[in-house]
Amino acid sequence: MTVPEPAGGTRNTRLAVLSAFALCLLVTGLCAVITHEGREMPQLPPVFSSLDAAQRPPRWTEGLTFLLTSNDPAAYSDRSEVIMLVRLSADRRAATVVSIPPDSWVAVPGHGVARMSSVSAFGGPALMVRTVETLTGVRVDHFAMTDLTGFRALAQVVGGVGPVDPSIADPCERQQEALRALISKVMASGVLNSPGRAHGFADAVWRHVQFDDILTTHALRSLAFELRELDPAAVTFVTAPISDGTRAGQLWEALRHNQIKHYLESTPR
Repeated sequence: MTVPEPAGGTRNTRLAVLSAFALCLLVTGLCAVITHEGREMPQLPPVFSSLDAAQRPPRWTEGLTFLLTSNDPAAYSDRSEVIMLVRLSADRRAATVVSIPPDSWVAVPGHGVARMSSVSAFGGPALMVRTVETLTGVRVDHFAMTDLTGFRALAQVVGGVGPVDPSIADPCERQQEALRALISKVMASGVLNSPGRAHGFADAVWRHVQFDDILTTHALRSLAFELRELDPAAVTFVTAPISDGTRAGQLWEALRHNQIKHYLESTPR
């Protein structure tokens, strides 16, 4: 299928954005699980240009890695309440979503040790990327962020998503359950195959999801129809055991080399 050539600001561009991030953009809306109000976010500043290439991890294997966050909705807050790494396989038919608990204590370059949720307050998205790369050894290719308003807008287009099981107490597991439900609803609803509904969904994405500045239209077109083949059953969800250095190290090693199934089979949960 031929993807229409996009013109700046047109619906064709928005539709490409939607299709390419059928998984990744949905992740960033998960702040709805743990927040109560949305807020309008400013345009993201450049994320990667200030990073020292010599200090960044190498690309161990083919695939794409997205760092996705959502900030606390309180006025003027820079606390990140949702922090996830999404690793797409090279063939785009499988993905791994790793939740990093926001209350985890981590080494923040230039700022000592601090909670993961406070990193953005120290240095915005660029420092968040650098901190996650230092923690995991996984190279981040793209960054995106949204708010509760965005989640509601996306969910409304597909007819809503049911409540998360109240017996799930862990915030990261609640985020993962909400994501699993939303991905399944998008795929099952046929929204990606209906031009009218797809444009409506794309409009919601365009208004509420903020992207890094190096995400090109060419990259979006390349991903647009590949991700349509992604089966929700092929998405693996993991919560990073930051407090257990050995297990966390095993997880990051597995993620770097696309061996997450081996990690889950060999590591007690």
